[in-house]
Amino acid sequence: MLAIRDLSGIICPLATPLTDERKIDEAGLRRLVRYVIDGGVHAVFAMGSTGEFAAFSREERRLIIETVVEEVAGRLPVLVGVSDSGTELAARNTRDAEAAGADAVVLTLPYYFPAYSDQAALDHFRHVAGSTSLPLIIYNIPQIVKGEVAVEAVAELAKEGTAAAIKDSSADFEYFQSLIFRLSDMPHFRILQGSEFHLAASLLMGAHGGVLGIANLAPGLCVQLYEAASGGSPRRIEQARELQRRLTALSRIFQVGESPLGSLKAAMSMLDICSPVTTMPIPVVSDESRRKIRKIVEACGLISAKFEIRNPKWEIGGQQ
Repeated sequence: MLAIRDLSGIICPLATPLTDERKIDEAGLRRLVRYVIDGGVHAVFAMGSTGEFAAFSREERRLIIETVVEEVAGRLPVLVGVSDSGTELAARNTRDAEAAGADAVVLTLPYYFPAYSDQAALDHFRHVAGSTSLPLIIYNIPQIVKGEVAVEAVAELAKEGTAAAIKDSSADFEYFQSLIFRLSDMPHFRILQGSEFHLAASLLMGAHGGVLGIANLAPGLCVQLYEAASGGSPRRIEQARELQRRLTALSRIFQVGESPLGSLKAAMSMLDICSPVTTMPIPVVSDESRRKIRKIVEACGLISAKFEIRNPKWEIGGQQ
């Protein structure tokens, strides 16, 4: 079982490759897992937002989780998203994830019917945590679930041992800093950044790692940035600044297409990782958007104009 106090580094929230018929592409999913492991990520996360989890049935979720666990084969921790529209459904998903071999589960507040108070949020996380022996990671993403997990609620769940970590995807850096300051006396609790644009600053502030959708495309770049920002020396910090600039430039793909996930999958298809197909109603990007995305991917060095896939790691100051 995952020793959560040791969880750090780059965690890849895996996209879910699909066939043209919008069925689970098991071969593509296995190929993606191998690609990000080869890129150096420290853990993978199945059935997160990047994995389009809310669009899949219970049976499809099980297939995705089992495929990832089998392909990882114990080489890295496997985190599994168990979020759902109700607490009991999330508890059921948690039991499924545990049976499939997950190392930890990741949970948002309920969506559609929100948690109407901090007490309701606490009850939600406590109930799901009580349904499993696995570590539970809080997933804060208020722009999607219509509610924020208050810093004091996070601290309470951390102190009592209900939650072992938090992934914050709010893109609210003031909130993120508040987590770090409030939980500074709980070194066992892991704080993870979910925004590509805030990774370097978060690591320098004391974050333990990042859970980044762009790691599906450029795992090596994300890992190098983590290592540089965690190095501490002035030279390494300067490297981190340059790597963050490149990561930010690449992450612009999320802003140029008709949908962020469509843009990511379009870019992944350019590296022959998977098809650009998304679950409905998430739009597949247009030809015009694909041209813009390709220019960004080429400019960042992942592929050449001759369609040659390049090493996803970056050379900075003579080091690979």
